[in-house]
Amino acid sequence: MLSEPSFSCSCRSCTGQGCYYRAALPGDLLMAKYYAFLLAELTLSRLPKSIGYVIATIAADIVYALCPRLRQRVAGNIRHVLGPESASAEIRRAVRGVLRTTAKNYFDLIKIPRMKPEEIRRLVTPHGVHHVVDALASGKGVMLVTAHFGSFDLAVQLLAVHSVPTTILVEALEPEQLLNHVVWLRRNKGLNIIPAKAGALQIMTRALRNREIVLIACDRDVTGEAPKAIFFGAETRLPDIAVRIALRTGAAIIPVFSIRRDDGRYDVYVEPPIQATSSGSGAVAECMREVIGVMEKYIRSCPEQWAVLQPVWPENAGGRRVQ
Repeated sequence: MLSEPSFSCSCRSCTGQGCYYRAALPGDLLMAKYYAFLLAELTLSRLPKSIGYVIATIAADIVYALCPRLRQRVAGNIRHVLGPESASAEIRRAVRGVLRTTAKNYFDLIKIPRMKPEEIRRLVTPHGVHHVVDALASGKGVMLVTAHFGSFDLAVQLLAVHSVPTTILVEALEPEQLLNHVVWLRRNKGLNIIPAKAGALQIMTRALRNREIVLIACDRDVTGEAPKAIFFGAETRLPDIAVRIALRTGAAIIPVFSIRRDDGRYDVYVEPPIQATSSGSGAVAECMREVIGVMEKYIRSCPEQWAVLQPVWPENAGGRRVQ
């Protein structure tokens, strides 16, 4: 039986200093984070994308210069991707790229309500979409598995503008006001966005049984309770909830990734469905290895577009100093 995953942090990595899976901030700092997001939205969302991206790039470079701990965490992740013998200059370039990608993603997010459907169709080019069409035509739901890679917030809007019923599981941000506002932005074109809270499992299961699409990112564990897995040759924890729900409901498991292009457009690549040849827990592990392999392929191809600012491996919580 598939049990509801716990989305509150009770992992063994918690210490008196807090948990690297979910950093606890005082209430006033959390609210400052919310108001800062609103201010950025009010002042930047009306700008043309070209100007917004310039501002996002400058902001990311300032963060790079002023936040050494953040640089260290991202560098720890990138070092796993590029390999322990990678040059420091190569790591620095990739870390700077991650921060720039993240800043551009935030700009994309606040622009969504002001974008018309035809603009999204023009900017986002899908490849291999027949894999999803064929799975839906066969009467199955579709579990899309992905990573925090490329411009995921904007690229997934292509499903909304084509009126494809889609449910997306997202991290439950703090404070609640920020979570509600970000969910509103992501839902603007018609997506069903659900925070990772109690009841999310039932919603996703129901959507798949209704032959709809569910999308879950599988590259970061926000609970500290996910199964251990080998990711880029090192052990960490990665959530397998997407695979378990799909196998339980009979939904097709299809990897999908977006890549940000230099010309301001986006490519979405849909991989062939992942098939399990075993059963039970062996099927879950088998499919997860396939999912991890596809995530590694895309992240390795453009490490600067892997927009994860938290440590993915436990030993990266501190990180080595990056100049």
